[in-house]
Amino acid sequence: MTKLLCLLPFFMVAACADTTQGKLRQTIYDMNSTYHVLANPVPDIIAGKVPGVRLTDSQVILIKRASQSVFNELSALNTSVQADQTLKETAVAAAQSSLTSLVTCWSGLKAGTTPAACSALAGDE
Repeated sequence: MTKLLCLLPFFMVAACADTTQGKLRQTIYDMNSTYHVLANPVPDIIAGKVPGVRLTDSQVILIKRASQSVFNELSALNTSVQADQTLKETAVAAAQSSLTSLVTCWSGLKAGTTPAACSALAGDE
């Protein structure tokens, strides 16, 4: 959890690029990294291999759907980057918001609660 919280500022500031498009691309790369760090332990937790963390069947469905939703947003942005298309700040900001909601969702689920962010990302609201 601490590692994840340390990574969050990286996807909010993209200081390595000089142009707006370069900064947006860097932000997307940073979000991808954050997403993968966040998603890495999910299969082990879902399989019950992490002591002290148990998810209900409905929580497993929520985290899978919420994670897939964020993955889809990031994939669309990555496709745009690879095609050298112009990125829209609103699309990148929306993905940042979704990723932040996923962090909230996942943190809550691991702590034994089901935050509203989970349902919103999973399309249940």
